[in-house]
Amino acid sequence: MEISKIKSERKRLSGKWIAVIVLVCAAVAACAVLLGLYYGTAQDPLDLMEVPVIELPVSYRTTVARTDSYLGHPDLTVTDSGDFIVVYPQGHGRGKILMQRYEVSAGNSVRTWSEPILDTPASWENSQETPTIYRLEMTDGSVKTVLISGCPSWNGEEQANGFNCSVSDGEGYEWTEFTNWYGTKWANETGNEPYDIIVAMSSLTRMKDESGSYIDKWMGTFHDYSFTNYYTYLTFDEAGSAVWSEPQILVPDQRDYYADLMMCEVEIVDTGDAWILLGRANARKSNSLACVSYDQGATWSKIVELPNCLTGDRHKAEYDSTTGKWLISFRQVLPGQENIFARDGIMGYGWVAWVGDTQTLLDLAQGNKEGGCGEALILLGKEKDSMTNIDCGYSGTVCIDGTYTLVSYGEFDNSAINPYIMAVTFKLSDLGIE
Repeated sequence: MEISKIKSERKRLSGKWIAVIVLVCAAVAACAVLLGLYYGTAQDPLDLMEVPVIELPVSYRTTVARTDSYLGHPDLTVTDSGDFIVVYPQGHGRGKILMQRYEVSAGNSVRTWSEPILDTPASWENSQETPTIYRLEMTDGSVKTVLISGCPSWNGEEQANGFNCSVSDGEGYEWTEFTNWYGTKWANETGNEPYDIIVAMSSLTRMKDESGSYIDKWMGTFHDYSFTNYYTYLTFDEAGSAVWSEPQILVPDQRDYYADLMMCEVEIVDTGDAWILLGRANARKSNSLACVSYDQGATWSKIVELPNCLTGDRHKAEYDSTTGKWLISFRQVLPGQENIFARDGIMGYGWVAWVGDTQTLLDLAQGNKEGGCGEALILLGKEKDSMTNIDCGYSGTVCIDGTYTLVSYGEFDNSAINPYIMAVTFKLSDLGIE
């Protein structure tokens, strides 16, 4: 009797183990099917490019600054003597503004990046935003260099306070302390709300007079948390101090449309005959945006979506007069990754640069792709975890006699714990682009 019960119990347990094994096998098979579907339907962003893709060799890279802390969001300009100046915050967007120079060492023809310069204005210590820097050539032959940093509220973590501006000469060794524009002091004096400014000035474009000659006036752009984009004019008074006009809405007749797509961080490309506006679409439900003005921003064409090869964040354009090509650096971010798990995701390679001529760029900014989408997309720096952590690609861009120098930030190698500052230097001909 006992033997019979034991056999029965063994049979029952054996049946349970068989069921468990069957379930485990089924689960493994299901996982294999799901993984197959995921990788079978997931898209590589580079497969979606409408132009040839070229990877810049690692040998063209130089590390500018790398520490145990987060370094990011640099901008770049050139001095009268040919040195480069890079500025960036010691932190994500906000933090002390650090400055380094790329200069020829005494007795040595090789350029090197200096250590961070310690003798900078005290007011740079507590910058609230990504700094931008521009070289301004005046009609009297002198040069001014301006550094601008916005003062956004960071969604309530700080007080909105307009933007700050610091001025130097063409060498950029000595700087004025920040002066504040359209912040709390202005608001208290006028009864208005202070401007809540993000990425000031994402672009700064020189104006012309009626005869077509450049004048000492520049149009700067920025946006706020409502994704309203603004412009302000920069001039200088008799004492040489910066004067910024009260901000006005940029492309006001299309504001509701572009605010829904969260257009921001606009770059304005001055082709000589036209201005081309390029904008990040932060809602991630469209490609990047563009429109054209033939009257220095007074009116704009209908805003259109750019092709995939120009879609991303923080476009920065620089012209190469030796080839007649534009290079536009940006962080690649494409909307709507199409697989069965992530229909609303985003994807991108990292830091990239589009190359093409003026006519192609004009056509694309007016929705015309019949002439092609450009000449190439250059892969400058792959973000370590680019599909999940797209935090790179803001850059400064300079071109001198056909040689491009670009500086950006990111985790560009597998050993990186935090983003660091990296430069690349090359000619388009190095990559077979003539």
